[in-house]
Amino acid sequence: MPGRDLSRPLAVINRFTVRGDVERFEREFREHSQYLRRQPGFEFLVTVRLVKRPDVYVHLGHWNRLDSFLAVVHDDVFLSHVRRLGAMVETEADQAVSVARRTLENAVVGAANVVLVHATVVGEHRLFETGFAELTASCERLGGFGGSDLLRSTIDPRRYTGLLWWRDTGSCDRALSGPGFADWRARQAGTAVRLVAERTRHVAYERIATD
Repeated sequence: MPGRDLSRPLAVINRFTVRGDVERFEREFREHSQYLRRQPGFEFLVTVRLVKRPDVYVHLGHWNRLDSFLAVVHDDVFLSHVRRLGAMVETEADQAVSVARRTLENAVVGAANVVLVHATVVGEHRLFETGFAELTASCERLGGFGGSDLLRSTIDPRRYTGLLWWRDTGSCDRALSGPGFADWRARQAGTAVRLVAERTRHVAYERIATD
C-alpha cells in the first residue's frame, strides 16, 4: 500500500452505534453531512443503517484528496459537530482507498438494498480482489444490480470494506438467496478471515452541494 500521499483520494469510514434517540442522531448527523458536502475536496457520501441492528449506522465520506479532508477536520464547525455527535454514539473509524468500483444505477433510499462486506485478508490480496470482481459480475447478471465498491484500508492494508447495492429490496433479496453469494463466500475460506456480510437499509447518497 502507498504511504500518506496527500493528493490521493480517500474514503473515511465511520461506524456509529447510537446510544439513545436515533431520530435525534439522524437530525444531528444530517446537519453534519450537509456541512461536509459544502467543503472543498468533498466528492460524495453514503450512509446505511443495519437491518438487524437499527442502532448501528455506517457512513462513508469520499474525498478527492487526503489533504482536503485533513483541512476540514481542523475546522471549528467540524469540531463542534464531532463533540455533539460524540456524546450520542460509540464510533469505529477507518480510512481507505477504492481499489475497484462498478457503478450502474442508484439504490432507492429507504430500501434494504445495500450489503456491507468486511474482511481481513490473510492470503493473496489480489485473489480476494479478483473474487470480489467475480461476485460483482455474477450479481450484475441477475438484474436490478446497482454496483459495487471495494475499499482497502490505509491503516491496516489487510482489511477491506466492500459495498454492493441493488436498485430495490426485491433485487437484493433475489441475489442473496441465489447460489452466487454463498459460493463466493465459500471460495474465500483460505484467503479471508473474519468475513462478515451485513444487510443494510439505504439512508443517504449525496454528492457535493452546488447551491
